[in-house]
Amino acid sequence: MLRRVWALVPGLLLCASACGKGNGTDAPTPNDSPVRVEVINRHALAVEVHAVGNGIDQRLGTVHPGMSARFVIPANLTTSGGVELQVGPTASNKRFRSGELLLAPGSVVDLIVTPQLFSSTATIRP
Repeated sequence: MLRRVWALVPGLLLCASACGKGNGTDAPTPNDSPVRVEVINRHALAVEVHAVGNGIDQRLGTVHPGMSARFVIPANLTTSGGVELQVGPTASNKRFRSGELLLAPGSVVDLIVTPQLFSSTATIRP
């Protein structure tokens, strides 16, 4: 009888430790990870970076010439459908448009702004 009790103890300890995981202090899951945009500005002027999705145009920030910056796209833009990144100088209405990007949580987009805006690129890291 005593052997059976001791044989059950490890199983009960495993069950008890598994039940204690729901205390809210768990590490973030990949679905909670933000979508990041890493921008390199090779254009002669400072550019503003916008993310457009779900009918919302969200200004992410400004990147000065020869500089790089990192931005986070708000989660409400990436919940359904794609996101388009738009970049343009503050003194002009011309913008580079990336086209629709289908972004999953945790994605990183590399955005390189070139001297001629039309040849800029936006790529999602694999």
